[in-house]
Amino acid sequence: MLQSLADAPFSFRYLPAIRYGRAAPDEPLYLDVLMPEPRPIRPVPAIVYLHGGGWENGERYVALQPWLNPLMAGNGFVAVSVTYRLTGTAPFPAQIYDVKAAIRWLRANARQFTVDPGRIGVWGDSAGGHLAALLGLTDGVSELDGDSGTPGESSAVQAVVARCAPTDFTDDRPPLDNADQRVLTKLFGGPLADCPQLRRLASPLCHVHAGAPPFMLVHGTADETVGYEHAVRLGNALRRVGTDVSLHTIPGGHHNLLQDGELPWSDTPWTDLGRQALEFFKTRLRPSLRSSLRPS
Repeated sequence: MLQSLADAPFSFRYLPAIRYGRAAPDEPLYLDVLMPEPRPIRPVPAIVYLHGGGWENGERYVALQPWLNPLMAGNGFVAVSVTYRLTGTAPFPAQIYDVKAAIRWLRANARQFTVDPGRIGVWGDSAGGHLAALLGLTDGVSELDGDSGTPGESSAVQAVVARCAPTDFTDDRPPLDNADQRVLTKLFGGPLADCPQLRRLASPLCHVHAGAPPFMLVHGTADETVGYEHAVRLGNALRRVGTDVSLHTIPGGHHNLLQDGELPWSDTPWTDLGRQALEFFKTRLRPSLRSSLRPS
């Protein structure tokens, strides 16, 4: 199915429900791909979107919002969205196992989709932002690899955008309210006091290291769900080890990055944030997109 965006230089083709691995013999895992049209004549970067939803809700189809994967594919990237296991099915680290498996699969199948395996970016919002940040910082951390997907391939990524993302679960203070307590207890499969090592393993802040890929962090100062300090502390830690990192602060922005926390996550400011992410990926992945694509 060929689709296009009115203001994008390229059209794209939607390739849905491609199996990239299995969580269990009877539990396949799927991803969707948006391919630029005309098809690239040389490999181009891929951008993988990870949906939010508190690790317990959400689905990969949200990436079809125009300011997400269509924007990336319409500008010449191969754009991917991933289904990962939710906490109703399995607690952490199942979620990071799955998204790492998706990266390995994409790298193994790079030629089929005209992807440059050395230029893969990842982005996500809220819980998806957490997984994107963790993915960007834990290449080679065997405890988070899992065994699904394509063995022998790297799960490394070369650029990360994490928006309104939790980055540290090690604080022993109780969450803001009972809803937060429930979400995190479900994520970690039991009371938080019983799993300090698992919470540390899940915290991107605890995996900061020299040589990490470029990061863009986006966060609202009035975020009622994930405090603004999550972005500040991760950004500072990344800078200390020499990482290319930018923090885009939204004054008065709530978890939805709007001034009104009750409004839905749609249109403004997400269209502008999508274009901001697009420019970040264009710069950090250094693609020569027009030279890689056939003229229309």
